[in-house]
Amino acid sequence: MKVKVDDWKKLHESLIICLESCLIVLMGTGILQAQQVTYSGSLQFATGSYFFTESTESFYIVNGLTLSGDIGRISLNIPFVIQSTPWVSYIQQGGIPTGGSQHGEVDGRRSGASSMQEMAQQRRHRVDLPDTVSYRSSSFSDPTVGGTLFLYGRTSPSTSVNLNTTVKIPLANPESGFGTGAWDFGTGLSIFQRIRSFFWYGDVTYMWIGDMDELKLNNPFYFSTGISRPFGGGRWMVSTSFSTSTRIIDEYDPPMSLNFGFGHFISPRSSVSSSLGFGLSESSSDFSAGLGWSFQL
Repeated sequence: MKVKVDDWKKLHESLIICLESCLIVLMGTGILQAQQVTYSGSLQFATGSYFFTESTESFYIVNGLTLSGDIGRISLNIPFVIQSTPWVSYIQQGGIPTGGSQHGEVDGRRSGASSMQEMAQQRRHRVDLPDTVSYRSSSFSDPTVGGTLFLYGRTSPSTSVNLNTTVKIPLANPESGFGTGAWDFGTGLSIFQRIRSFFWYGDVTYMWIGDMDELKLNNPFYFSTGISRPFGGGRWMVSTSFSTSTRIIDEYDPPMSLNFGFGHFISPRSSVSSSLGFGLSESSSDFSAGLGWSFQL
């Protein structure tokens, strides 16, 4: 399993494009006047059969940099993916079962249904794609640039409201299952509220997802909400969250998952975390587990 030279070349080009874009935006907004630079990374494992006959195992390694200032922040994330099949494509919100190089078969299953009864029967009969027992591939997936504007709560210890935007740059090969081959854009609002000793957050994001050659992807709303509680003098935290979206692929259930997290603040400048996730629909992985870390530079 080797990483191709072209992958490194594409990564280098994408970094230049993203960093130049970040600098332009930051200089235009004045956010560079009071900046903080944070490095963050994560390692996640996910497994599931989705609506296919065989399971897919995916490892996601994501490295990112965030520049924060008085009025907002901007971030750059570069994911590296290792997968046992090419059937799951990576977007900003995670893996979606597009079928990868066989995405026309996924579209064919739904387009062949002419009645509600036939669609229900198709849901019970999974998509049978070519055998990938010997398949395992790794590559960089599409980088993403994200921006956050602090709308309210910069001076409030209990409430904050943020405007968020994201852009996914299509550099990954969709034939390998590492991307959809199209640009994605997202925008939404997030709310953070302290309620006594608990913290609640909610997020609503609308995504413009580019279509694949033979598979139309809908533009969904993503919803997530969660609650967390610090303890141990604020150095430790436990959390639980729920996330879902509207339908991304016609006639397929949208992704839906329940997640649990545990975090430790090593210092005011660094933290580590872990998570467990359980899929609640056919478009989500059955199980996921992850580790994360963050260091202010």
